[in-house]
Amino acid sequence: MNKSNDPLHAVKLEQILIELEKKIGWAKMGELLNIRCFTNKPRLKSSLKFLRTTPWARSRVEILYLKTFCSKHKETGKLIRAILAQNTAVAEKTSTKPAPFIWQTSKNK
Repeated sequence: MNKSNDPLHAVKLEQILIELEKKIGWAKMGELLNIRCFTNKPRLKSSLKFLRTTPWARSRVEILYLKTFCSKHKETGKLIRAILAQNTAVAEKTSTKPAPFIWQTSKNK
């Protein structure tokens, strides 16, 4: 069998949320992560929908899961650093300065 060193290998987002909710609860998740879907009427279905479409929030949840359940796994630190590096790279690509506004001039002939 080929085993992956990735502690998140074959772990679904739904499973991550269920285990975190059992271990620390919605309120504590909202407090630690500062994500509104955990503080304002949290439900599994709505949280999954939000996290699947919001990469920065999903990475926060994955990091919390790794720190909570996989802290003794030897690859956890590397994986957390990789997630953070990936988020930084995405943020740098998407947070470019907007083009300066240029007034259109009318050409009168």
